[in-house]
Amino acid sequence: MPYVTDTHSLVWYMTDDPKLSEQAKKAFQKVDNFQDTIFIPCIVFFELVYLIEKRKITADFDIFFRLVSSAKNYKIEPLCLPIIDKSRQISKESIADPWDRLIVATSLHLNLPLITRDMSIRKLGLKIVW
Repeated sequence: MPYVTDTHSLVWYMTDDPKLSEQAKKAFQKVDNFQDTIFIPCIVFFELVYLIEKRKITADFDIFFRLVSSAKNYKIEPLCLPIIDKSRQISKESIADPWDRLIVATSLHLNLPLITRDMSIRKLGLKIVW
């Protein structure tokens, strides 16, 4: 089954961070073994730029982008009007972070499970892998 990934999940997998759950790690490994696909919301890349600029994470964006964009099993999902429209279904009170709202909206738009640890997202009743 294909997946959508949240920013932290992707970063944690790419950096082999122990905070990534076993179930999430297995999903990424299936993708790396060409048994599945992960869709990366385009907004994830903007969030990465932001986090790198704020020094919340240490990563080389260019290397990260090349790795992901050259892999056939990782698909970049563009930000489009239907996704923005879906984001309106997610209240600001339940998900205040605009990036998270767009990531959730991408999952809803594609009707795919989301790989995330975020508790506020998990409370929405989406299909979650964690």
